[in-house]
Amino acid sequence: MNARVSRLTPIKVALTAAAVLVAGCAAPLPTTQLPPTRLVAPALEFPQFRDYRGIVDCRMKSAGLGESKLADLARNAQIDFVTIADPANKGSTDYGIGGFTSQILFIPGAAFRIAGGEIIGVNLHQPVDTSLPPTELIGAIHDQGALAIAAEVPRFESSSNYALADAMEVYNQNEAFDNISSTALFWRAIFLSTDRFLLDLAPRSNVSLALYDAMTAGARITLVAGMGAPDNLTVMGSKVGSFDQLFLFYATHLLATDRSIDSLIDAMRRGRAYVSFDILGYVGDFAFYAQSGDSKTMMGDEVHLSDGLALKTELPGRAGRIVMLKDGAEVASITDAAEFAFAPKTPGAYRVEAWRRGHPWILANPVYVR
Repeated sequence: MNARVSRLTPIKVALTAAAVLVAGCAAPLPTTQLPPTRLVAPALEFPQFRDYRGIVDCRMKSAGLGESKLADLARNAQIDFVTIADPANKGSTDYGIGGFTSQILFIPGAAFRIAGGEIIGVNLHQPVDTSLPPTELIGAIHDQGALAIAAEVPRFESSSNYALADAMEVYNQNEAFDNISSTALFWRAIFLSTDRFLLDLAPRSNVSLALYDAMTAGARITLVAGMGAPDNLTVMGSKVGSFDQLFLFYATHLLATDRSIDSLIDAMRRGRAYVSFDILGYVGDFAFYAQSGDSKTMMGDEVHLSDGLALKTELPGRAGRIVMLKDGAEVASITDAAEFAFAPKTPGAYRVEAWRRGHPWILANPVYVR
């Protein structure tokens, strides 16, 4: 990203300086309203689980950081876990150190560039042959009991290349940065506050979500948001798109029995997860589930279609709009609400999107109605 700025002409630099005098300095961190201290709450409607906030697909080495420094940034943002995903090197097992560092749980892993996109192995311990074709690569990841996440999904040559993945990234801020010209990014960084600048990087990822919904028609696959590497756009000596900002921007939540690698991996595998863009309002808890009588089915799980079945959503605050989707198509919605209930009439993969200020705020994993 710095290379983008270095190409500015002297005239543009002079204009930039003038703009800064007019617009003032943007706040270095977004104004996410974190609680005074991190309290891991029981999951709504499912008190046997806890709601853990985390960063998925973190390119730690690409940022020139070690786990100790990254843990400090994560702790300040009230993050509970980080999955590491620096690019894999042939024959290497340098996937990061799993376990706790300064109260942050790190899960080792690596990213494998393949077939146009990326496959990320989560909780890797043994070398993975980087020359394997996609299906065999995913199989080698699974052989270790690790998870495979498909990233940069629109760039894959075919959906068959990631069909066996356990999870899919439907948002990544690196991709959002790359979709905006360097000139536009630079001027936005000057004239907009940090909040507004980051919010402009959070449009609905229509292509990735459409590919995800196509997968759920025939398989259960977990929806997550990836982080990537910090963009660190330099504007008049200040950084925009740094990890300390991005960790406050959005998170992937896992509903797990405890904060251990095995428990969190199991939650991600089962789809007990959702994505929150906390820049639109801090999300400490959220629920999307099916209920029939006294029986409740968590997102990520299957439920049989029956009379009286209801899909229910509970938000931590009012959304401008809550949308219910079946196999990717909108089937119902409600405005200015914090709760929503919908009675499905046909089988399908049902998921919820909550919106604020014209941007996605919460993306839930599906309940699979069979």
